[in-house]
Amino acid sequence: MSPTESFVAYAADFEQTYDDDDWTRLERHFAPDAVYEVRNTGFACRLEGVPAILRGLKKSLDGFDRRLVKRKLDLVDGPKEDGDVVAIGWTATYLAPDSPEAPPYVLRGRSRARFRDGVIVELIDSYPDGTDADAYAWLSIHRPDANPAYV
Repeated sequence: MSPTESFVAYAADFEQTYDDDDWTRLERHFAPDAVYEVRNTGFACRLEGVPAILRGLKKSLDGFDRRLVKRKLDLVDGPKEDGDVVAIGWTATYLAPDSPEAPPYVLRGRSRARFRDGVIVELIDSYPDGTDADAYAWLSIHRPDANPAYV
C-alpha cells in the first residue's frame, strides 16, 4: 500500500472512530514508537507512543469537536506524496449548539504523516498564524466550555 493509500485508510478509520468511539481500530495505523505533534497553536503538544496518541486524540475530540453540533471536513490541498510522507491541507467547519444563527467556525490546518512499513511513525498537524485568536473569539461566544487540548 502506498503512503497515500495508507493515509486514506487511516482517515477513514478515524472518521468511523469519531462516530463510534472505538479507538482500538486506530492502533493498527501507528508504529509503536509513533509521534504525534500539534504545532503553532496554544494547544500545541507532542505525544509519543500509541496509547498517548489515542488518549490525546480522544481528549481533543471529546473536549471540542463533540461539543459542537456538526463537524464537516473538506480537503483543500493534496494529498501530496513525497517518498514516505503524505501532506494534506484541510478545513473543518463547525456549527455551534443551540445557535442556528451563529456563523460557522472554519478551522484551517495542514496534516503531514510519515510512514514506515505502511504505518504512521510521525503525524504533525499545524495551524496558520492567528488560529488561536479566531477560535477562542468564536468559542467565547458560542461554546465557552469547549477545549481542544490534547493533554
